[in-house]
Amino acid sequence: MNSFGENTHGEMMVLPGGVTAFVDGIPDKCEHDWNGDDVYQSASGKMIYWHTYRKWASLCRDARARLIYEYHEKIDDRIVMETSACRKCKKIFHPHLF
Repeated sequence: MNSFGENTHGEMMVLPGGVTAFVDGIPDKCEHDWNGDDVYQSASGKMIYWHTYRKWASLCRDARARLIYEYHEKIDDRIVMETSACRKCKKIFHPHLF
């Protein structure tokens, strides 16, 4: 297991009687490898993946990243977060908050 990020997730569950609850801290079954695809978030909250802009999807990682940053500067919706996803299960990496 990689020591970065938590190895748990949250899930909506329907309980007996039709009550819905959000349960957090469920252990992941994946041994995460955070060397997967780049993931970005813009100031407006838009999530951007390698395939979001199809015209750049075939480019190498560095060229695609440069174009994404430039485009979002141009439209005044700057990139405020860059992270990666698990290479195996695609879960987005979030560092420990505490």
